[in-house]
Amino acid sequence: MRLFAVTLVTFVLTLQAAIAQSNQDFTGAWNLNPARSEIQSSVPGDLAFKVEQNAASLTWSAGATTPSVYPLDGRVEKRRAGDSDFSTTAKWEGAALLVNTIVSGPQNYTVMERWTRSRDANTLTIRRTMVRLRNEVESTLVYNRAGSAAPDVLTTRTLIPAQPTPSAPTEFVVDQGTRILLRLTNSVNTKRTAPGDRVYLETAVPVFVDGRLLIPRGSYVTGTVTESKQAGRVKGKAALNFRFDTLTLPNGVTRDFRSRAGSADTRGDLDRSEGRIEGEGNKSGDAKTVGQTTAAGAGIGTIAGAASGHYGLGAGIGAAAGAAAGLAGVLSSRGPEVVLPAGTTMELVLDRDLRFTSEDLRPAPR
Repeated sequence: MRLFAVTLVTFVLTLQAAIAQSNQDFTGAWNLNPARSEIQSSVPGDLAFKVEQNAASLTWSAGATTPSVYPLDGRVEKRRAGDSDFSTTAKWEGAALLVNTIVSGPQNYTVMERWTRSRDANTLTIRRTMVRLRNEVESTLVYNRAGSAAPDVLTTRTLIPAQPTPSAPTEFVVDQGTRILLRLTNSVNTKRTAPGDRVYLETAVPVFVDGRLLIPRGSYVTGTVTESKQAGRVKGKAALNFRFDTLTLPNGVTRDFRSRAGSADTRGDLDRSEGRIEGEGNKSGDAKTVGQTTAAGAGIGTIAGAASGHYGLGAGIGAAAGAAAGLAGVLSSRGPEVVLPAGTTMELVLDRDLRFTSEDLRPAPR
């Protein structure tokens, strides 16, 4: 009896595995059934596409578009289309295929899909979720195999007219080379700042393109210190360099770049080609220090020489001692540091175009 039960369970599991495996093949041509689909305007579905599948991958193609590859062997499929990078992974959940695609570029978002096929192999259902910053939209797309009859239930329903393809959102571009005035919110100096430290700033004036506000005043900019060198004791000027990394609008939309400073309201010299700020030298201050100590030493020596009856000798010895003391002070001190206090203004020079859509520019919900 026990042997019979074990055999029955084994048979059932084998049968279920065979059924699941048979439902894992999505090969064929598929046409959208709008009557059974729930389509959000922001997540449109293709009217028709083809699937070619093998053990290693599933290839999806629609019309003249570049085919998309969904790996089935654990790989991560990476590709680039236009200005965006696509990274796709897929895995099986029983007979369902879970596909996850991360898109990075002018717009960052994630697309998650769950593919399932009916037992008669004539219906394909794709549940698609598109996740953006502060927004998540779901759609259910139902496809019939090309050449197969739609289910009878559809003949008794009023077909929902296909939704027109939404027009592409208007795009606005802040051109490469644009200068954006910033105000530093934390202090930075070569004495206490080390490479790798963060720099925080805000835009001091708004940026408009064709009359449209793209970057409001008070948008956040972050940067990273790439060089911080103290002034030397004998020679060598202080130097500070950092790059600007990200811009975040008040509504949370973020863009990455690697830009430099084009100007800075600070003492010192700015290398505009590299954004490097070099501190001032202190030769005049060093000479003044030596001169003052020399004069003081000569005065003291004169007084001492007068007491002993040797005015000239006392003055010479005093001057030499004062000069030596002044030189020792110069050698033990460093030159001026580069100091950027909070509130310092500087210009960011964009190293690439920043692209925004009308959706990106919507105010954050209150």
